[in-house]
Amino acid sequence: MKAAVVTKDHHVDVTDKTLRSLKHGEALLKMECCGVCHTDLHVKNGDFGDKTGVILGHEGIGVVAEVGPGVTSLKPGDRASVAWFYEGCGHCEY
Repeated sequence: MKAAVVTKDHHVDVTDKTLRSLKHGEALLKMECCGVCHTDLHVKNGDFGDKTGVILGHEGIGVVAEVGPGVTSLKPGDRASVAWFYEGCGHCEY
């Protein structure tokens, strides 16, 4: 997948990423649109600490491509949105 990734020097590099297998409760969306807002700029600029490698973009919408174990509220082909940054764990690259 293509992703906007924060670099060590606080730039953004659009690069190909290899996806890991989905974990319990996760879904993979084929994104149709995705916002990059001021919160993403704070992440890029290091205002929340070193976030090298973090993938930017949230507040988007797409179509479910795959669901992980335990997902019962979505199925492939459904349209879904991505929650804003507040819902992110802040520890993984997503």
